[in-house]
Amino acid sequence: MPGRAEQRVTLRDVAKAAGVSTATVTRTLQNSPRVEPATRRRVMEQVRLLGYSPNPIARDLRYGRREAAVGLVTAGFTNLFQAGVASGAERELRHAGLQLIIGSTDDTPAREPELARAMIDRRVSALLMMPDGDHRDFLSPEHTHGTPVVLVGRPAADLAADVVMTDDDQAVQQATEALIGLGHHRIAALTGRLDSFRAAQRLGGYRNALAESGIREEPQLVIGDLTTPQQARDAVVRLLELPSPPTAVLALNLGISTGVLIERLAGRHAFAFIGLDETDISKGLGVSAVVRDPQEVGRQAARLAIDRIAAPDRPPRTVTVASTFVRRGTGEVGP
Repeated sequence: MPGRAEQRVTLRDVAKAAGVSTATVTRTLQNSPRVEPATRRRVMEQVRLLGYSPNPIARDLRYGRREAAVGLVTAGFTNLFQAGVASGAERELRHAGLQLIIGSTDDTPAREPELARAMIDRRVSALLMMPDGDHRDFLSPEHTHGTPVVLVGRPAADLAADVVMTDDDQAVQQATEALIGLGHHRIAALTGRLDSFRAAQRLGGYRNALAESGIREEPQLVIGDLTTPQQARDAVVRLLELPSPPTAVLALNLGISTGVLIERLAGRHAFAFIGLDETDISKGLGVSAVVRDPQEVGRQAARLAIDRIAAPDRPPRTVTVASTFVRRGTGEVGP
């Protein structure tokens, strides 16, 4: 069909012409045994007639050829948690004979589709996504051409994908309850981008603890959209200058925890402090923290990818890695 290929024939076009679903087209291109021979012939005939070949992976999928590598799209290389995820995934994949290819959005969610496409064009065997953005249409089957997708850190919503989650809300709720148990009623919560899933998840734990203890949330004590340790430190200074300052501070990511710790070490104010995630320095200084195991998150994501490569038609799975509230001293301070 002259000129049709130039219009970028999609998976949906093939499905419509063959009278099947896009999932059936994907399975056909993956050589899945679940596709009946007659259906396979009908789909492949439409692939040929329509000239469906948007990129190299579409051709290779028909013959089952993929690169012995898994792609990981992360927000940045300086994020210690995400670096730990990459390390855990790389180790697990290496044992399975797979390499890890990493791409960073540099904390720019709008770059996620671009990097995902680059990984798919490299013919990766699977794609691990640590998404910050809310738009995930680019991970739907017609765009991934059958490449397995594992989401790391947030639910799949309407996307049929495997997921690895951490239950940060439960651990943050435990941390907040511990502060309340010590007599704190004015507890500040400092978080990152308020429109992110992780911020909403963690603030949910904080709010649940307040509500269950009959404590009214004070909006001025919740500060979001903090992206650097210095911004977190400045926020603490402003909070502690209030007429009725908080007596305890929850820092809901590692960068914020660093900024709060610096201000606390300056010694101008005394307040209870619980962070999220940790470093050897924060552990050595006795910072109470909500602790996650990024290596285990990475290992679980890699295992899901390996299982999906071996069995592409199995139902999606969600694995939850527990977050833990660890008491070390900074949170065990009364008002």
